[in-house]
Amino acid sequence: MDFPAPRIHIFQIYYSAATRESLDPGFVPLDNVKNERPDWREYWPIRNFLLSNPPISGEYYGFLSPAFGVKTRLSSSAVIDFVRAQDGKADVVLFSPFFDQIAFFLNQWEQGVMAHRTSSFAFEQSLALIAPEFRMLDTVGCSRDSVYCNYFVAKGEFWTEWLERCERIFDCAERASTPLGHALSAGIEYKSQAAPTKAFIIERVASTLLATQRRWIAKPYNPMLLPYSNSPVSALGAELAALDALKIAYLSEPFQQYKQAFFRLRAEFAKMQREP
Repeated sequence: MDFPAPRIHIFQIYYSAATRESLDPGFVPLDNVKNERPDWREYWPIRNFLLSNPPISGEYYGFLSPAFGVKTRLSSSAVIDFVRAQDGKADVVLFSPFFDQIAFFLNQWEQGVMAHRTSSFAFEQSLALIAPEFRMLDTVGCSRDSVYCNYFVAKGEFWTEWLERCERIFDCAERASTPLGHALSAGIEYKSQAAPTKAFIIERVASTLLATQRRWIAKPYNPMLLPYSNSPVSALGAELAALDALKIAYLSEPFQQYKQAFFRLRAEFAKMQREP
């Protein structure tokens, strides 16, 4: 018996008439022109949508920023075709750019702390609030389960779980009654301007769920076909694939030798970069 393919709802957020015009017409525009809470960045319109429209189990949803096309060079047709090709088997479909930022770091939380060292307290405490079983210096994340820029499409049941974890951060930040609550609203230097720490925390929730809840089936679009970041580590090229392969091997068979080899090779590659 043939079953109908799951429905796919992929939205692209816009903040003004100008960003509205720049959207890919194959995605559904999601209005955030009022931008009532710019401190929450994309989480605000995503949250409003999910609270008003509880996601339907088995149907796919995605919420992309206006910069999606620039950061991934993917069209809506390429995204939708790739999601459709999963035939409902994958719970989460990843379209993460910046493979270098995924491969070079043990996981996305380590990457965040190393990129924003002054916010290590907020990252560590937020992780304990979202998923205490996740260990920043021990849990391995690879290109098969790491989400960058919140560029993912997932079934409704995953979004329900995602929203529940994000709301823990939201409530803590809104109450601002604890050191973490205050730290979440503190600014991080990002692209020559300050952005609230909580926005960077929210971007790591999907990766955290995939790393700690193994019931989810994730399928990545080939990250090596997508643009890399402008970080110095992006120059490593093929070495990045070796680092990612070691992490994939560890997740398949958690032999400590794989993880030790990852750290050793990473240190060697980092040293090569520093040498004139």
